[in-house]
Amino acid sequence: MPTTIRAAVAHDGATEFAVERVALRDPGESDVVVEIDASAFCYSDWLALKGDTGLSELGVHPVVLGHAAVGTIADAGASARHARGRRVLITATPECGRCFWCVNGRVDQCEGLFVEPPVIGRLDDGREVRAPGSSATYAEASVIRDIQVFPIESDLPDEWLAMFGCGIVSGMGAVVNVGRVEPGSSVVVVGCGQIGLWMIQAARILGAARIVAVDPIAERRRLAERVGATHVIDPEAVDLREAVLAATHGRGADFGFDAGGSVESVRQAFELTRLGGVVTLTSYVTRDTEVAFPLFDLALRGRDVRSSQSGRLDMRRDIATFGPMLESGAVDVEAMLGGIRPLERIDETLAASRDRAEITPIVAP
Repeated sequence: MPTTIRAAVAHDGATEFAVERVALRDPGESDVVVEIDASAFCYSDWLALKGDTGLSELGVHPVVLGHAAVGTIADAGASARHARGRRVLITATPECGRCFWCVNGRVDQCEGLFVEPPVIGRLDDGREVRAPGSSATYAEASVIRDIQVFPIESDLPDEWLAMFGCGIVSGMGAVVNVGRVEPGSSVVVVGCGQIGLWMIQAARILGAARIVAVDPIAERRRLAERVGATHVIDPEAVDLREAVLAATHGRGADFGFDAGGSVESVRQAFELTRLGGVVTLTSYVTRDTEVAFPLFDLALRGRDVRSSQSGRLDMRRDIATFGPMLESGAVDVEAMLGGIRPLERIDETLAASRDRAEITPIVAP
């Protein structure tokens, strides 16, 4: 070590990636070096690239993005909890197992989350390269904390497993772990991208009787029907609230899920959920974005509003829960996949996500 690899580097002010050589640093005591087999591209990385997540203000460029992948451990620090040769899943949410939140069942808020982006290596000109999310999976290999990698024993394709640490745990986890949809209930999902479509699949598996999917893009509404929506609505073509009321006995949905990535989708998920219902929020816009709800409805009319950072994941639990669903065919994984492209074509992958042309494009270094 250090090992020189290729990575998709994001520079301050750029709106595309540059595939460059990075000399990885040696792993620390509890780090591992993971050779990346496939990484799922997330729309949130487009937000990071164009500056909405505050990376410029933090002054951490150049950076390597990417936070959900599958790979193999090639090297490990002396105290790392995983050995060389293990196939692992990678996620941006760590699980230290020792902090207050991990010990008290809220792994999704582990104190190792949202830390200063660590240095993973250097460019040829000597500049340090950092990893927002501490993962940096848009690369041939990355140095990652051992608390962000999780052993997996599965014969599923790399491109399927790459989606686990983002779309699967965030979307299905929001329904299973956070909203806790009940059999026979009604569900509304606002936004039918990567997260929303996984939500629909989970709601179907849990036995929801009515699943209402809301999205202005016709192809995404078609996919929503394919994976389990019983009703699909174009919010630009009808009165959205009236359409949802018509599909839910005039009350609104028992469970509302926001997956639209906007203030509007958050408000819609709230407004389309019945009195006494459960509203689960997943959208992120910018660090200082604020959302207003009517206090009368929020305080006195019984809506239970829940936060869902990565589906309140516990990766060991969620691998055991969602893995068999993928293996048995209970979920339609192919409906979720976009194109599979090499690292050199990552800007095509970026465009497919940015322009909402594909659900989950895959980077295969």
